[in-house]
Amino acid sequence: MTSTPYHAVIFDMDGTLTVPVLDFNAIRAEIGLDTRGDLSDDILRLAPVAQARAWAVVERHEQRAREQQTLQTGALELLTRCRSTGMRVGLATRNTRASVDHFMQRFNFRFDGITTREEPPLKPHPQAILRLIDPWGIPPESTLVVGDFRHDIESGYAAGTRTCFFQNPGVPFTGERADFVVDSMQALAELIF
Repeated sequence: MTSTPYHAVIFDMDGTLTVPVLDFNAIRAEIGLDTRGDLSDDILRLAPVAQARAWAVVERHEQRAREQQTLQTGALELLTRCRSTGMRVGLATRNTRASVDHFMQRFNFRFDGITTREEPPLKPHPQAILRLIDPWGIPPESTLVVGDFRHDIESGYAAGTRTCFFQNPGVPFTGERADFVVDSMQALAELIF
C-alpha cells in the first residue's frame, strides 16, 4: 500500500479524465441562451417545452463528444494506481449516465460510485460528492475532488473535501478556491501519492 492522505478520489469526467471537446458556447448559441451563467441552471429556468428542446441539444453535443472521447495522458494509469492502493475511486459528472457507461466500456474501468445529471442536486451542490463518500464511510477530509471547472471545486469545498483544479491548456482558469492546481495526470499522481 502506498502512503497517501486520501482514502477516496472523486473525478470529474469531461475535461478532467478526458480531453475537453464540448463547445459550451456553441451549445448556448444553438439553444438561444445569451447569458454566461450556469448552463444547467439557465436551462431549468426555461419553460418545460423549451427545457426539453434544450436538453436534446445538449445531449446531441454530448453524443458527438463521446465519439471523440480521448483520455488525458496518464489518466487510465492514475485510475488504476488509485484502485491498486485500495482507494475508492468515484466519478461526479454533470453529464449523462449514458456518457459514463460509454466511458467505462471504452476504457475498461469501473468506478466505485457515480453521480450523473440524472441524480440532482448537481455540482456545485455538495450532495453530488457526499452521496458518494457517505456510503463508503470515508470522511470528507480524507477525500480529494478533482475537476476542471469551478463547479467541481465548489462542490468539493462545500462537502469539506480537499480539492484540485485540473488546468487544461488554453482554457480559462476557474479554480480560485482549489487547494491544489495541476496541469497533468503526472502532477496529480505526485500530489496524491
